[in-house]
Amino acid sequence: MSIRDRLTDGTVVFTRAELKIVRQLLSNYPAAGLNTVAHLAASAGVSNPTVLRFVNRLGFEGHPDFQKALLSEVQERMSSPLSMLDERKPSPEQRNFYQYFLQASIHALESAMQMVPSGDFEAAIEAAADPNARIFCLGGRFSGYLAGLLWAHMRQLRGDTYWINGTQADQVDHLVDLRKRDVLFVYDYRRYQVSTLRFARQASEQGARIVLFTDRWVSPISEFAKITLTTSVDTASPYDTMVPAVAQTEALIAALTTRLDRQSRSRIERLEELRRTYAITEDALNPLIDGKQSVPPADSVNNAERQR
Repeated sequence: MSIRDRLTDGTVVFTRAELKIVRQLLSNYPAAGLNTVAHLAASAGVSNPTVLRFVNRLGFEGHPDFQKALLSEVQERMSSPLSMLDERKPSPEQRNFYQYFLQASIHALESAMQMVPSGDFEAAIEAAADPNARIFCLGGRFSGYLAGLLWAHMRQLRGDTYWINGTQADQVDHLVDLRKRDVLFVYDYRRYQVSTLRFARQASEQGARIVLFTDRWVSPISEFAKITLTTSVDTASPYDTMVPAVAQTEALIAALTTRLDRQSRSRIERLEELRRTYAITEDALNPLIDGKQSVPPADSVNNAERQR
C-alpha cells in the first residue's frame, strides 16, 4: 500500500493538526514530503514535532524512513506509462487526439481519487446535510457552473439552498443574509479569482462555514476554510480540466442523496407532482402517468377549442 493510500483510505485517524499535513502532502504528492521536516511543517502550518508524530503514526521510525518510502514510489512511478502522459501531449492534429484526451481525463480522475482524505469528504457531507444550516453555492468565472450544478441537485434534496450568481453586485448582496451555521460551498481554481476570495473571507468572518473545492496548488481560501477538497486539473489542453471537479461534485450529491433519503423522499415526490401538474417535462404529456390524469399542454387545449 502506498503512503498516499494510507493518507486517504480512512484506516489512520489523524488529529486536526495532522490533517493539515495530509492536505499539504496530497496537494503536491510526493514532492511535498521530500523536503526537510521544517519545510513540511512550515508549509502545513504546524510544528516540527507534529510532523514527526505524524510520520510515526503512519508506521515509520523516523522522517528518513518516510522519505525513503516516498522515493521508492517515485522510482516506481517513473516506469509507469501514466507518468508519461504530461510529457507526451500531442498536437490537436495528431490522430486519435480524442482518445488521448479522454485517457488524460481518466488519469486526472485517478489522481483525484487519491487527493482527498476520507474524513474531509465525510465532513463535507455532514455540512451539506445539516438541517439547521442554510446552504450557499459560489464559483468563479469558469467554475460558477459547478456551483450551479451542486445547487440544482441539492435544492431537490433539501430546502434553504441558494446559488450565488449574477453580477458582482448581486453576489455581494447575499452577504447581508449570511450568518453563523450557514455553509458556503465555494469553487476556486487557478488563477484564483479575487472577488471569490473576498466574498468567502467576508462570509467566514460573519460566521459561515466554508467548504472549498480547489486544485492541488490550493486557493488562498483554504486559509480559513473548514473543509478543503482538492483535485487534479491537468489535462492535454492549455485549459484546466473540470472533469474531476464535476466528479467530486456528483460524488457529494450521491452521498447526500443517501444521507437524506428519508427527509428528501417526500420533498422529491412533491416536486414531481408539481412538475406533472405544470407539464414541465415531456413524459407529463402522456394522458396517463402513474395512473393519474395529467394536465395537457396549453397548445393542445387551444387546438381542441378551435376544433369545436
